[in-house]
Amino acid sequence: MRELLKYMHLDFEMFGQRNGHMDVWRDMINSGYERALVLEDDIDFEIDAVSTIGKALDAINNTQGWDILYVGHCSMEENKGKAKSGFSRVHKAVHPFCTSGYILSRQGAQKLYAYFFKNMKNTHSLDVQLVALIKRKLLSAYSVYPPVVYQRRDLYPSDDGIELKIHRLLTNSAWNEAQMFVPHLENWTDPPDQEFLNPAFKHIPSWMEDKKSVS
Repeated sequence: MRELLKYMHLDFEMFGQRNGHMDVWRDMINSGYERALVLEDDIDFEIDAVSTIGKALDAINNTQGWDILYVGHCSMEENKGKAKSGFSRVHKAVHPFCTSGYILSRQGAQKLYAYFFKNMKNTHSLDVQLVALIKRKLLSAYSVYPPVVYQRRDLYPSDDGIELKIHRLLTNSAWNEAQMFVPHLENWTDPPDQEFLNPAFKHIPSWMEDKKSVS
């Protein structure tokens, strides 16, 4: 596979990310879903994210032909797009780099899958290509600003770029809230799914055991 990607001038990790998103789009189309929320596996989010996303969807549902709603991104410019009436946090997307979290309509999934299937040799990252499609008005896109989904900072403490700037907008972190109720999460810096999705993992993690019941 690596040799094939090298021949096609594609980066292995970039291809993996793009392919993962394409799998979701294809499954969405084949399953007949009208909308789908797509999230990266290293995210944090606002505690009221569900409520905010619901209001955002209500605001754009009357918009004919919307394709994608960014609920997580790393752009400080998304509030410069025209705001939707009904919910002031929803704006026409400007350049919503990163794919921390987004909602696709069925039409949007069909457009994206067709485009990326035909342009597999494009070496630009997924988020850059999405922004290019938005700029060319090939995608009807909206953004929530401030976003409600963010990349977790404890996983990338050395990253001081735009991700850090946008992360400062996070006010009520669900991850921080979880640490208050599950103290063992305080020192857990790896993505949680690594442990639970490992087929060889058969026993209960030690931090989940009820210490008080152990004699």
